[in-house]
This record gives sequence, structure tokens and C-alpha cells, in this order.
Amino acid sequence: MTSLLLTADPTAARAPSSAGARVAVYGGALEPPQVALVCEDDPALLIEELFTRSAAAAAVPPLALREIIENLVHAGFADALVSVLDGGRTVRVSDAGPGIADPARAMLPGFSTADAAAREVIRGAGCGLPLAAGLVGAEGGSLDLAANLAGGTVVTLSVPGGPDVPLPDPAPSDVQRRLLALLLEVAPAGTEVLARELVLPVAVCGRELVLLEHRGLVSRSPDGARTLTERGAALLATLF
Repeated sequence: MTSLLLTADPTAARAPSSAGARVAVYGGALEPPQVALVCEDDPALLIEELFTRSAAAAAVPPLALREIIENLVHAGFADALVSVLDGGRTVRVSDAGPGIADPARAMLPGFSTADAAAREVIRGAGCGLPLAAGLVGAEGGSLDLAANLAGGTVVTLSVPGGPDVPLPDPAPSDVQRRLLALLLEVAPAGTEVLARELVLPVAVCGRELVLLEHRGLVSRSPDGARTLTERGAALLATLF
């Protein structure tokens, strides 16, 4: 079960366990952040909750944000923190894990440190950082990699504002078609409900939903529930 602790003072929140992380949303430069402590034993569910809470306040491309949050699996979520700043235009994801030995190569497709356990949750194909950089770059933004103060990595996504740049429209995969069809029946619905109905891993379902959202076929409410957009409903009518 996921437990949450909201506070206006980050020092008041107890330190998260190895299966926990925090989301801090800054309302302004002179205001303390609202901090949510997310605890979950299942890494896939932890990723989903971190993404849902940070994406609700962020203005960076959702797919880019998802890729960076999934990258926390490599660090075992050690002291993971997702900070949303500048009205959502800047998102900083930090950890105190092993860090990135070669930042330059980490930005090239194909380089990955994901082991077998990590690949059960994420793709582990070495595409996360390059894809995120390309998505924010398409909106005139940037991705910055830096070493954390006490070890680990800080990834900062920044965009100047404005709408997401949609991805090209390839034919939906079988999983995406099934998700669209199910949403027509049960929306609004959260990721866990959809994954259970389709007998899919939560990580796979969440990733496909973010892709559908990025293509304008699915919308997401602040609590993470998904519904079909008009565009998604129109596409679905041509698939069956």
C-alpha cells in the first residue's frame, strides 16, 4: 500500500526507506515546498505514484518525466527526490545512488547499467536519457546531468513553457489498442485498475498510457486517472 505524508516543511518528513521517495512541489521562491512521501515495496507501483504526483504539477513533456523517474530504478531509489519548480517548467530528479560514471556515454542510445532485476520494471535499453533530452529539446528546453552533493545523480529537465510537441502517429500497438478499448468502457480509471483488467504488469501499462497521453489520445487527471480524448475515441472507431 502507498502511504503519503504531506508537509510544508521538508525537514519534518521522516527519511524515506529504500522503497520510498519524495515529491516536492514549490509554489514560489519565498514559499516552502509541499512534500509528499511515497512508500511502496513494489518498484513499478512506486514509479507510477511518483510520476502521477509530479506530472500533476509539471509542465515538462510527460514522457520525458516518466523516463527520468524510471531511471531511479538504477539507483535503487536511494534518497530519491522529485522536485517541481518554476511553475512546473523545471523538474529536478535526484538520488544518492551509485551515480553515473560516464555522463557523456549515458546520453548515447544503447548504454545502460540495468541488470536483470531492473529490466523487470523498465526497458533497460539505454534509451531513457537520450529520449528525455530529445523531447525537452524539441520544446526549446534542456536536460542537465550533475553529480549530487553527497553522491548520486541529479537530472534537471527544463522547458520554456508551451504545449508538448506530439510524437509521430504510428499505428497503435496491440497493448495500446486494448487500453483504448478498455478506457472506452471503464474510464476514468487508474493504471492499477487497467493493468489488472488487461493482466499486464503495472510498469508496462503505465508506460503505454504515457505514450498514448503524449500522442494526445488519452488525458490524465491530477489523481492519475485516464480517459479517452476526442482524438483517441475517433482513432479507436477506426481500429475495430
